[in-house]
Amino acid sequence: MESLVYDISLFLLLILLCLIFQIDNILLDNIVFAKIDDRDSKDDEDDYFKSTNIPSSQLLSKYDKFGIEKIYPSKIGGEEWFINMDNIFDDNQFYPFGVSDSKFEDFNLKFIKNDDGSWNLKSTDNLAKVRMNIHTSEGYHPEQFEPLDHSELEEKGYMQSEKDWKNVEMTGYIKLNNNNIPLSEGRFTWYARGGHHTESEPCEGVAYKGDIFFSGDTRFAKEQWHVSYFFTDIKSDLKSIKGKWIGYKFVLYNLENPSDPSKTIVKMESWVDYNNNGKWVKINEYIDKGKWGDSGKKCDGKKDQLITWGGPIATFRWDKADDVDFKNFSIREIQPS
Repeated sequence: MESLVYDISLFLLLILLCLIFQIDNILLDNIVFAKIDDRDSKDDEDDYFKSTNIPSSQLLSKYDKFGIEKIYPSKIGGEEWFINMDNIFDDNQFYPFGVSDSKFEDFNLKFIKNDDGSWNLKSTDNLAKVRMNIHTSEGYHPEQFEPLDHSELEEKGYMQSEKDWKNVEMTGYIKLNNNNIPLSEGRFTWYARGGHHTESEPCEGVAYKGDIFFSGDTRFAKEQWHVSYFFTDIKSDLKSIKGKWIGYKFVLYNLENPSDPSKTIVKMESWVDYNNNGKWVKINEYIDKGKWGDSGKKCDGKKDQLITWGGPIATFRWDKADDVDFKNFSIREIQPS
């Protein structure tokens, strides 16, 4: 009897050892194949980045070239612009005086580089009318987008070319040193999706705009033509931004309408780094689903025409602030989640 028990125990032990050996081989195979898969994936990844001409470190980074956190990833092959902090005038896309004939001089506005590498902009008049225009890499060629029929632009998807600023994240750091208007009225405004804003070509002067007031309040605006504005309600979440560095991002992108995927809606977001410590907080958002604005027919669009197309000029704007420090302005074409 004892011999039988011993034989059975030995048999079971042999079976157990065989099972352990088989499991060991399976695990080893999985590890080897995983390494092979990783190698193949890495090769594909390298080929992918080579094909896009974008360094993988830049594409995958959570931060832009200034070390500022991205809210949304950059679009592969998309347009992007970063201000030249060494010399803001050595930049063929940056027009700091807006529609001024001169790229380098405006008698009312004076740029000075600060000791810390930021820039200061002072105005010699009370208006302090600042319009810093950024062209796409293709420049600004208004002869290429006539006529300015908004229903036609909606169908085409751009005003000048497929490189127009459309789905974008606009970022800038600013410090308001002095203002010539109450804090609740003065504001910084980032905007895109149009061209020059002039009365001579009103249908070119379209845009969605993100406002942050000197008081810290925020809102959005839709300019259906120049000048025809519609605003969202003002949102009050912050204290005054005067006398301190703050970061402001205006994010703008198209979405499919959840209730009708064949239609496009437009989302706007405002993000603020209020304490200048790299911590971005979304403080406002709005979706234009239509029924916002009633003057679109002037430019052959719908009465409440959504501005779903891109434009060749994006702008960093402020008024009635005659002493402002600024740095690290950028625009990136994004791939929203």
